[in-house]
Amino acid sequence: MDIQWKKQITKSFSLTGFSIKADAMKCIINRIKNEGYDITLLIDNLLKNLDKSQLNNNIIDLQTIEGCFKLIDTINSSDAIEKEALKVIDAFNTPLFNFDSNSKQFIKCENFDRSLHGSSNSKSDLYRKRYLKVLQRTERNEYFATPVLASDKLKNEYQTITPLSSLLGNTGRKHVLGTISQIEEDQFYIEDLNTHVKIDISKAKFEFGIVTINSIIQASGEFIDGIFIADKIQLPPTEERCETLKFLQNIDMFGERPQKKTMEQLIKYEKEKEDNSILFLSDVWLDSERVMERLDYLFGGYKDCPPFAMILMGNFTEHPLINGTQYQLKKYFNQLATIIQKYPNIHQFTQFIFVPGPTDPTGSLLNILPKFPISNVFIKEFLSAIPKSTFTTNPCRIRYCSQEIIVFRDDLTNKMRRHCILEPSQSCDISQHLIELICSNSHLCNLTLEDKPIYWNYDHAMSVYPLPDILVIGDKSNQYEHSRSDGTYSMNPSSFSTDYSFAHYIPASKQFYYNKADRPSDEFEDDDNEDDDENQEVENNENQNENEENQNVNEIEEKDTQDENKDGDNDEIMIDENEKQKSKKRNKKVVIITKDDELNKLEDDEEILNSLDAQQSENDNQDDEQELNSNNIESEVQEVEKEEDEDEEPIDNDKLDQFIE
Repeated sequence: MDIQWKKQITKSFSLTGFSIKADAMKCIINRIKNEGYDITLLIDNLLKNLDKSQLNNNIIDLQTIEGCFKLIDTINSSDAIEKEALKVIDAFNTPLFNFDSNSKQFIKCENFDRSLHGSSNSKSDLYRKRYLKVLQRTERNEYFATPVLASDKLKNEYQTITPLSSLLGNTGRKHVLGTISQIEEDQFYIEDLNTHVKIDISKAKFEFGIVTINSIIQASGEFIDGIFIADKIQLPPTEERCETLKFLQNIDMFGERPQKKTMEQLIKYEKEKEDNSILFLSDVWLDSERVMERLDYLFGGYKDCPPFAMILMGNFTEHPLINGTQYQLKKYFNQLATIIQKYPNIHQFTQFIFVPGPTDPTGSLLNILPKFPISNVFIKEFLSAIPKSTFTTNPCRIRYCSQEIIVFRDDLTNKMRRHCILEPSQSCDISQHLIELICSNSHLCNLTLEDKPIYWNYDHAMSVYPLPDILVIGDKSNQYEHSRSDGTYSMNPSSFSTDYSFAHYIPASKQFYYNKADRPSDEFEDDDNEDDDENQEVENNENQNENEENQNVNEIEEKDTQDENKDGDNDEIMIDENEKQKSKKRNKKVVIITKDDELNKLEDDEEILNSLDAQQSENDNQDDEQELNSNNIESEVQEVEKEEDEDEEPIDNDKLDQFIE
């Protein structure tokens, strides 16, 4: 029977111009035996769902046959569609493509060095690949792509990228493309694939973006006495996503691209599921009680309509876990699992994706990118309790149906601003300058390897080419969102541990909503605390006034016992004390007015209004009593002075002279 099946399979594929390998043949026969397929229908389905665009030749191998079976199962099962809807690609499984300058195409590199400790060639290849990726895109830009049969007049309307090696003896204003470096102290250089020259940027005009050491820039100016005097510097032009995909044709540089017919099913599924949503949270401190309370409150808000996925980015602890404290992370994730299990819908339908932060314990080398996932030692119990969870690398790539998403957790805004060598303009927000640098350089972090180390063999995992549909930067800075003309939407959900903010994304409509996990009772609690503080302040002022009044009375009595020559001074002291009392009364009135303003804000709460009115009336009565007491004190002082004046006898000058003699 097997021989007959082999003959029939070989004949069917030969009639369509294909030859099948032995391992692929064995896979088909095993499928027929195990699942009882009709061989004729099965071969027809395989040929019908065969993606010819992914074939390099007419030989059908095992991988191609497995892809066909996977596509058939996806078409026949709705559950399989949901599984295919969300794919997570970690940094270490990102495909590598090298640009061939001769054929002007990207060629996939199947067998490359995957070791973490690359050779010296790996470091030089890192910069060469970055530069070629930007150069080929810039040369295809409309300002530099000169027509082949253009006239001399038409050629003058286009710009040309001049190699640095051709600047010597080539006078006039030139446009160069290169990487900014600092080979010598206090001296910048610009480098391309062949050489490097000194560049003077002191008088260069720069408008948009951020320029740091290692950034690829486009400079315009003249080459004079061995130095390129730049009068204008700008970042390389970006390219629309659709134009890049058209140039790449069927090349999948993102990873996990489904076959054509599967993509059609996924696009249909994406449009039908209008309620599907994805939440983005950054800085989720699992060791903070208040953060865990807000997470519980957040899950409670989505318990009836659970999101399709939740992307939680680190840091997952407020302070780095070092010196043997890393195992506390296991307890924190178990606490999170307990909260998730309280909500059955979220536990059953929501996919959780965890992206580590800069200080999360993922290995001995904490600061090197790409960052490994959190170790299985800390999350083994969590995975058993929450099976629909994925722990991935930083950065990572997420494919939802037809949309490509890149997620990167790092405090880029402060780092880039600290290392910039040209002051960005104040015409727009710093986040717009940052996103422009990332998109124009096609790289997530273009700092030097000393400032931000990267595994040399995995630098392609930091690539942003072609531009994704959504670029998520988990930053501690304020929330921002930017919709670019090149088709990329960039956003920052801000820090959940700071202000409990997060981003709610609806893929069907491609809309973002920015919310905060604030409980309604928190506002009233804050108002009550403010009222208590004001009442306490009023009481403190009253006690202070009473103490000062008593002290003033004592001072007056002491001064009354002194000689007559100080009577004028006593009058001045009384005037000053009266002025102080009046000013304190004015201050009390200000406090009462402030409290009235608060009463107007809380008109709906009758209990608070009554308590505040009672407090106000008590304060008024106390003010009246204080005023009466002060008046009585003044009258008593005046009577004492009057009695002293009456009792005082006139001085006899004769007796005084006699006493002196």
